[in-house]
Amino acid sequence: MRMISDHLAAAALGALLATLPLAGVAGPIADQAAAIEASLAEGKPAEALAATQGLFGLVWDQVGTIAFSKVALVSDTASGYGIYSERADATYKLDEPIIIYAEPYGFGYGAQADGSWRIGFNVDLTVLDPAGAVLIEAADLMQLGLVSRYQNKEFQANLTYNLTGMEAGTYVLRTTLRDQNSDRSGSFDLTVEMVP
Repeated sequence: MRMISDHLAAAALGALLATLPLAGVAGPIADQAAAIEASLAEGKPAEALAATQGLFGLVWDQVGTIAFSKVALVSDTASGYGIYSERADATYKLDEPIIIYAEPYGFGYGAQADGSWRIGFNVDLTVLDPAGAVLIEAADLMQLGLVSRYQNKEFQANLTYNLTGMEAGTYVLRTTLRDQNSDRSGSFDLTVEMVP
């Protein structure tokens, strides 16, 4: 399980590096990367893998916002990070729940008294028409969280919206995650069609 986690961390690190402005942070990142290379050259793969966590943390701290490596309409609530089934389309019956899977990154951690760490978000939903007019604003619609012994970088947001009472039509669902452990936030939009 740890090996899978290390591979996912490496993939996520690549995504983070692609979004990071390098001005002002290339020194520490380059130094950490050199330490990883040195550990590998010395035949110390365990040390190299451990050092990747430090590199990952350096990049993570520079993101500056909540961003998303994956967002998808899904057929059921995900049972874990990356364990989901994407929905075939974005068409829903008027009384059908809309289930969303998202992978946020760039969030902070809250230290707990027992030495563990808490990830937490307040979730806001804004429903817009296709022209961008706001139809519904629901602040603090739900909260998401996780407590772990590690500063997990893998967090799946399982969101379920019920738009009962809406008329048939096309809607843009803007989801905003506000980090409970920092001043960071991030949003994503998904378009759905509601039919009778």
